[in-house]
Amino acid sequence: MSKKVSPIPRGYRTATPCLTVNGVDSAVAFYQAAFGAELLTRHTGADESVAVHATIKIGNSVIALNQEAPEQGVLSPLAINVSASQTHLYVDDVDASWNRAVEAGAVVRAPLFDAYWGDRTGVLVDTNGHLWSLASKIENLSKDEIASRAKAEFAPIEEYATGLEYMDPAYAVEVPALEQTVAA
Repeated sequence: MSKKVSPIPRGYRTATPCLTVNGVDSAVAFYQAAFGAELLTRHTGADESVAVHATIKIGNSVIALNQEAPEQGVLSPLAINVSASQTHLYVDDVDASWNRAVEAGAVVRAPLFDAYWGDRTGVLVDTNGHLWSLASKIENLSKDEIASRAKAEFAPIEEYATGLEYMDPAYAVEVPALEQTVAA
C-alpha cells in the first residue's frame, strides 16, 4: 500500500503567490537582499544557466517566481506598466526591513506611516514593478476602535476621490513602458 500524498506540499499554504518577473535570478537576488528570502528551488530551461522558475521563502511564506514569456501572454508589471496586485508582508521591525528593501533597490510608493488599524505600514515597488506593503503591528485594537478610527480618518468621504490620497504624488513610480508590437 502506498503512502498517502498530501494535496498541499510541505511548507506551502493553501494560496501561494506567483509573481511574473523579467529575470528570475535577479529577482531572487533582490528578494534575498530586500526581504531575507531563502531560495528553495530553481528550475532552468534548455539554457541551464538561465532560471525560468524559482520558489523562495520569506518568513513562513512560499512565493513562486516565473520568468515572463511574452509569446505566451505572460508579462511582468514592467512590460505592461502596471501592477494589478500587492503582496502584504508582516515583519518584526518594519523600519529596518523598509530601509533594507530601499537599499536593495525598491522604490517608495507610499512612505511608512502609523495606520488607523494599528499597523506601521507603507508601500514599495520592487525591481520588477510588483507592489509590496510592509507592516508591523504596533497596537492591538478592538474592531470598535478600528471602526472609530476609520470613520475619523475618512470623514468627510467626499474629500477622497480615490481613497489613495495617502500616496503622495511625490512618491509616484514611473515604470518604463516597453514598446509593444501588434502583428498585422
